[in-house]
Amino acid sequence: GQGQGQVDGLTQQFGQMGMAEFQTVVLNGRPDLAALDETPPAMRLAPGTMCVAASECAPQFQRSTLNAVPRTDKLLKKTRLPLGLLVTPVCADDDVAVAPDIVRCRRCRTYINPFVAFTDGGRRWRCNMCGLSNDVPLTFDYDSATQTQKDRWARADLRNAVVEFVAPLEYMVRPPMPPAYVFLIDVSYASAQLGAPGVVAQTIRDTLDQLPDADGRTRVAIIGVDAQLHFFQMRTGAEPQQLVVGDVDDVVLPAPSDLLVNLSDARSSLDIVLERFGAMFSNNHGVGNALGPAIRAAQQMLGGIGGRIVAIMASPPTTGEGLVEPRAEGRDLGTPRESELLRAQGTWYKNVAADCSRAQIAFDTVFVGQQAMDVATVGGLARYTGGTLLHYPAFMAGRPEAVRFS
Repeated sequence: GQGQGQVDGLTQQFGQMGMAEFQTVVLNGRPDLAALDETPPAMRLAPGTMCVAASECAPQFQRSTLNAVPRTDKLLKKTRLPLGLLVTPVCADDDVAVAPDIVRCRRCRTYINPFVAFTDGGRRWRCNMCGLSNDVPLTFDYDSATQTQKDRWARADLRNAVVEFVAPLEYMVRPPMPPAYVFLIDVSYASAQLGAPGVVAQTIRDTLDQLPDADGRTRVAIIGVDAQLHFFQMRTGAEPQQLVVGDVDDVVLPAPSDLLVNLSDARSSLDIVLERFGAMFSNNHGVGNALGPAIRAAQQMLGGIGGRIVAIMASPPTTGEGLVEPRAEGRDLGTPRESELLRAQGTWYKNVAADCSRAQIAFDTVFVGQQAMDVATVGGLARYTGGTLLHYPAFMAGRPEAVRFS
């Protein structure tokens, strides 16, 4: 009938794509996820393509949801199959080859790769993405270290689909800066009731050795946040001091130095602060959360070097700039207004995230507890700076959720 004719036509189209070569398996129940680790099908390349066997991309770096890509969008819609790529560009793999230099298409900026075609006696190469013909650099076949000609086809970027690039100075916005971390910890009454200050401080202390510090330049700062800002001055070889700033309308750092400290030099002072942190705020009855002013203070610390701000919050921002108004979530659930709960209140956090991104500052935001913290608004910090957002709704010190956090 007509339905069978449509099926036959679709089968013929798949056959033209080469999909008839793959075995069709009728699934009974859920698919076997272990099959994702199997070797993907071999590449099917156009005649005359110049590449080597090693140029196939390993699945841990990039894998498609389909073994064959439909020729047209119309055909893709007929299949009702999702087409996407799972890309892991920073996959931990010690066997990745290093490219000798960087050669890119001058139109689309595609890197030279095993699938380009050399023309004009090898003096030009045609981009496999946009088709533009580019000049081959004069140093492409020359080893400047040994002052000798080298084999073009021994280059890592022509033999491997995945290579590592060592970026030269012209690719750097500025010289490499030391890694810097500022931890903003909610110490308000809501956080103290959950036992969060102690758990968070102990978790930070346990992970200090995991921070990148190969050259001994890593810097760390701790700021406690309630309606006030609690800074910690940590001098090398001296007892740490807590400095409290009550005026959050116009935040000024309480000390010119020793707030963002070198991890190696001030490790003993940092351990003391983190060890005492939980007891220091266990009976805190201060309400309010000055997250916005705390972010401004962290920006002042990291303004010249960039870094990462990790905000661990148990209550919504209610003090100073960046405060969020409480929403009637229960009343709007199940109504057309429910979608409004997924929209940010204003643009303050988005604008701050944009400013921080330009200054090479990223955010990680961690929410603990069951208070309504307007994640849609505050979560913009991580969203627009490439950070991470985590939520532990059942967090309570001593419970499994707190163990998962630590």
